Amino acid sequence: MVAAACALAPAAARAAAPSERTVLLAFLPFDTRPTNDGIKKPSILDRLDFHPELSLGLVGATQGGYDQTQALLDMSAGTRVSSAAYKPKKVPTLTFYRQDDMALFQGWLDARARADSAPADIVPGLLGETITGGAAYAGVTGRSQLESMPAVNEAGRVGLVSIGKADDVARRAQKLLEQRRFVVAGLPTNEPGDTAVEDLIRHRKPGELLMVVETPLPARAPQLLPIGILGLGEPSGLTSDSTNLDGIVAGIDIGPTVLKWLGLKVPDDMKGQPILQEGPRDSAALQSFSDRLRVVNGRRFPALETVLAAWLLLVLLLGLVADRRGTRAAMRLGSLAVMWLLSVLLITAALHPGRGLELILIAVLSFGLAALTDRFVPWPRGPLLPCLVTVAFYIVDLARGSDLIIRSLLGPNPRFGSRYYGIGNELESSLPVLLFVGLAALLYGRTRSRAGAAIFAGAGLVLGAAIGSGRLGADVGGVITVGGGAAVATLFMLPGGVTRRAVVVACLVPILALVGLAGLDLATGGNGHFTRTVLHAHGDSALLDIVQRRYELAFNALKRGLMPFATAIAALTLAYGIKYRRRIYAPLADSDVWRAALAGSVAAGIVGSLSNDSGPLLLVISTFAVVATTVYIRGDPRLAQVDRLD
Repeated sequence: MVAAACALAPAAARAAAPSERTVLLAFLPFDTRPTNDGIKKPSILDRLDFHPELSLGLVGATQGGYDQTQALLDMSAGTRVSSAAYKPKKVPTLTFYRQDDMALFQGWLDARARADSAPADIVPGLLGETITGGAAYAGVTGRSQLESMPAVNEAGRVGLVSIGKADDVARRAQKLLEQRRFVVAGLPTNEPGDTAVEDLIRHRKPGELLMVVETPLPARAPQLLPIGILGLGEPSGLTSDSTNLDGIVAGIDIGPTVLKWLGLKVPDDMKGQPILQEGPRDSAALQSFSDRLRVVNGRRFPALETVLAAWLLLVLLLGLVADRRGTRAAMRLGSLAVMWLLSVLLITAALHPGRGLELILIAVLSFGLAALTDRFVPWPRGPLLPCLVTVAFYIVDLARGSDLIIRSLLGPNPRFGSRYYGIGNELESSLPVLLFVGLAALLYGRTRSRAGAAIFAGAGLVLGAAIGSGRLGADVGGVITVGGGAAVATLFMLPGGVTRRAVVVACLVPILALVGLAGLDLATGGNGHFTRTVLHAHGDSALLDIVQRRYELAFNALKRGLMPFATAIAALTLAYGIKYRRRIYAPLADSDVWRAALAGSVAAGIVGSLSNDSGPLLLVISTFAVVATTVYIRGDPRLAQVDRLD
């Protein structure tokens, strides 16, 4: 009898009418203090995995820079922007004050004013405000009670609170569910917290949705917070349309999930998406994924430094052995290694090696493939293999859900909350260059023709669709970047040359590409970032806010660190190359296809920097790729003979 009742409990919860449903959002903190015996404490994910009833996932806490308070504010608003878009950037101090059975946050008006400064419709407290009758909070004495933030209304108040001992917080939280449909609970640390979770699961009533999330840590590094949910169905993995990534949801998805469960309309100002059950329940895979994302950013520059150092070593070694002939060979090998680099990063992403081994593998595989390419594909067709193979690999992985891309050193990192799948800004500016250079190597020897122009245009269309589709890359800026570059490359390949009419058409291509992307997203049900923020934008100022936000972030990126110097160097490098292009690219003998590829590559970097929120970063990366290509061209083995005569 008891077993039958337990088996029917989930079905009863699903069958409950929305008006009878309740939600309990519990925050389980991790005690960061070291243990006396030196034994490592189990993670929150391990502790949630102990309860097989829970569906498991990870929550992307914030977008851009991380802050504990900001993570909770985002959950209460159901939408977010990069921390760099706020004025001031620093989150105001919020202090919890109890007033009898109610509570409020001192500093809430400052938080509201700061949210109003962002170029987006962000309303802290929107979740609590939308709950009919308000929300409630149960906490433990002696804590900051910041976890109560998802329960506050737009005025920064919690209508009903219960603060007491750690050993009865679960009972008090469930008691509050008799008075409010939405309750937030701040659980105790360590064993008392685990006991509270057990009590919440054991005494969960039909129609109650239980969500247990790790309390955001007071740390500086971006976080992926473990989450367990009971009530959506049989235990499984979690995902949402915000991430389109198995096992990962966004912090702003919690609000829409709560409201949908309660049968309430999700406000237009909430951009998060309801959490869904999908994929297997696999805590080990989640932990492995989280561990990989934790190290990729710290290995990016060391990987590039390793490749460049190996290239310099090769130049000196081959120059010592074979003088100028060796130097020219080293120029080709290093350039080809850079072109193979993105493919190699997918290989190391699949292997997930340690730091030292990954750096060694990147250098060895890149230069090994470069040596084979140079041996069997003579100059100037060498880029054909690494460039087109790399573009093909990335399109295939996008179709597979970006599984390797997001684990690679240059993929988007879900820990930062800006992009959960598809490609990041580094790839957005480098893939078009590889495509155009690969096509130039493939078509070398051909002159301007409509067929050649169609090849560049068609290849750009395929890459743009893969990068921009909500089902694949979901990068709107990437569509403009690829579209601009492909338009210029196509323009240079037309038999009539650069005419006024062709220039007008080329300028319209990025706009037409966006229209095409809109149709593709609507036809495939991609529901990507473009669909939700642009096609479904509401209000007269929504689109203006998007444009303003992108340019504010781009300008902030321009001012950060050494970026002003890097941008100036990139701009001067392009200017120098354009001015002395005949001498620099003389080995190509005025090849039409190479001229088109280089022009398209430069255009992609410029257009991308003007249309993307990372701005100058795209120009710097695309310029680096063009320089690497130029070094390959100057590695023409025939020049070694000229050098010897000189």
